[in-house]
Amino acid sequence: MSEKGHQPQIGTETTSLLLPLAIGVVLILINAYWIALVSGIHHSLNPAYASLFITPVVNLFFGVLLNTLLKRFRPQLALSRAQLLLVYQMLVILCVVSGHNPMDFILGILAHPFWFATFENEYAALFHRYIPSWFTTQDKSALTGFFEGNSSLYTAKHLSAWIGPILLWSFVTFVLFFILMCFNSIQRLQWSERERLSYPIAQLPIEMTTPRFFSRRLLWLGFGICAAVELLNGLHFLYPFVPGVPLKIPDFGAKIFTTKPWSAIGWLPLFFYPWVIGLTFFVPLELSFSVWFFFLFTKFQLILGSIGGWKSLPGFPYYNQQGIGAWLTLGILILWVSRPHLKTVFTMALKPTTLTNEPFQYRTALLGILIGTTVLVFIFQQAGMSVRILLAFLFLYFLMSIAITYARAAVGVPYHEVIWTHPQLMLVSALGVRRIGASNLTLLSFLYPYVRDNVSHPMPSQLEGFKIAERAPVSEKKMAIAMIVALLVATPVSFWAYLHLIYQHGAVRTEGYIIGIGFETFERMLLPWLQQPHAMDSTGLSFTAFASLFTLGLMFLRRQFIWFPFHPAGYALGLSAGMVWVWSAVCVGWIIKAVLLKFGGLRIYRRAAPFFVGVILGDFLTGTFWSLVGAVFEVPVYRVWY
Repeated sequence: MSEKGHQPQIGTETTSLLLPLAIGVVLILINAYWIALVSGIHHSLNPAYASLFITPVVNLFFGVLLNTLLKRFRPQLALSRAQLLLVYQMLVILCVVSGHNPMDFILGILAHPFWFATFENEYAALFHRYIPSWFTTQDKSALTGFFEGNSSLYTAKHLSAWIGPILLWSFVTFVLFFILMCFNSIQRLQWSERERLSYPIAQLPIEMTTPRFFSRRLLWLGFGICAAVELLNGLHFLYPFVPGVPLKIPDFGAKIFTTKPWSAIGWLPLFFYPWVIGLTFFVPLELSFSVWFFFLFTKFQLILGSIGGWKSLPGFPYYNQQGIGAWLTLGILILWVSRPHLKTVFTMALKPTTLTNEPFQYRTALLGILIGTTVLVFIFQQAGMSVRILLAFLFLYFLMSIAITYARAAVGVPYHEVIWTHPQLMLVSALGVRRIGASNLTLLSFLYPYVRDNVSHPMPSQLEGFKIAERAPVSEKKMAIAMIVALLVATPVSFWAYLHLIYQHGAVRTEGYIIGIGFETFERMLLPWLQQPHAMDSTGLSFTAFASLFTLGLMFLRRQFIWFPFHPAGYALGLSAGMVWVWSAVCVGWIIKAVLLKFGGLRIYRRAAPFFVGVILGDFLTGTFWSLVGAVFEVPVYRVWY
């Protein structure tokens, strides 16, 4: 493998890329089925639902072990480090389209409107006429097997009912995610080489492919301790007489805070996920501190509201509106700081002879954004959506995507469930329901899977792929090709895997969120908007403005005072309701790192790092083992994550 910046021979370059592409495609086929089985059917694991996905890490672990053996006995068959990481990144791209988000969300929303339509809920009268026949499956007889099971996808009726929606939404997903890759190609130099963001999530696969990685004793110590704990907990789940290690205390807050005003704090569990603790060890201290601190700050707002009587306001303290203000402001600030770089980008794009080492040439990236957006506008305009509303949605989505990507590259938080903080809410708050219109709101509902919680957001994973390419070393262009191929394969394959299994087991009997997301989208969001249309939400917008000003203040103070401990990205992340799952583990990871740095310095911190890598691997592999037990024996098992 040639170093970056050199011009390798064409034959060598082609061979070095074709092999990992072929391996990656095969592994995508296998892992897509596995993810659908354990995440969508058995619910024994969420292997594609976090910042660091379990599926690619487990595959890389066994790939590195196998490669080590090949280097010793058949070196001509061994893969290079760059090839291993290309395969890893292709599986990452699988995870951003499969799993809990967005694949089961997409299927749940596509199947819901016509199957659950009744005379009482007035679906047909309120919004059926706004859904084009080519948007989703409208034949209830074709959906019977989907919901009730004991059927097969492979009948003429079922295949003809789904082939259109699968092709449409695979194409929409590809175009949307390709546009995000173009944004990454434009911003990569600014974030990686000028601001030098830390990319904590990308460090594990990079480290796993370094020479003699598995010879580190502390790594195996961390692996062994974590695996032993999780194996014990798994046995305790199956056989309660076996003692377990209490890593999950879901009713902690309910037991401690029983009187007013403290009872207003709501659900406050303690979940000490080992992999979250291990990953937090590699996050800068001020950033991990900001995440858990601002999560508790949101709970403090509930207490304050109880004392002041503000809880009578519907929606107080308007977390979602605050989140929109924080994320959009963060996105604007990021672009503002990038002004000199963006000026260079546009200047170079206008010069036809200018070449860069970026994944796409700047001109290509800008054209990709323009053409991709035009394609999406054409599709949704044909469906009946206003161009202005769609462009407003895409603008907000792209701005939030840039902010989330920056936050993960800088903070590396293990989990960022930016839930219920989405462009639709901002549009309804700012414009009101009547100005948007029933047709636009209905069609925006079908974009909800891409913005509902942002856990498996594609843009941060793509950027981390380019960081991995930088360290492998492999050209960013080859990494971009690998990700494009993976996306083209992974989306339709994930549709197939889910539909194949759902028609066997039945969406109703799987008890997953394939059912729940439809009710959330249409019953809890769309119906209230259509039945009780309201004007601009001035109260919600005031909380959005407050969060925006607060974010600006945090950024100003960080630039004025080096010692200032609060990061605006931590504030935005802390506002998310999803942070309830990991705040305690992030806090523990922060404490461990702070203590080691305080009393041992950088030398002890660096020596301890392999131990925490081992903790992550031990948790992931043990979780995969228990999910395998659940799938084989079809029994509920202990879940190491979520």
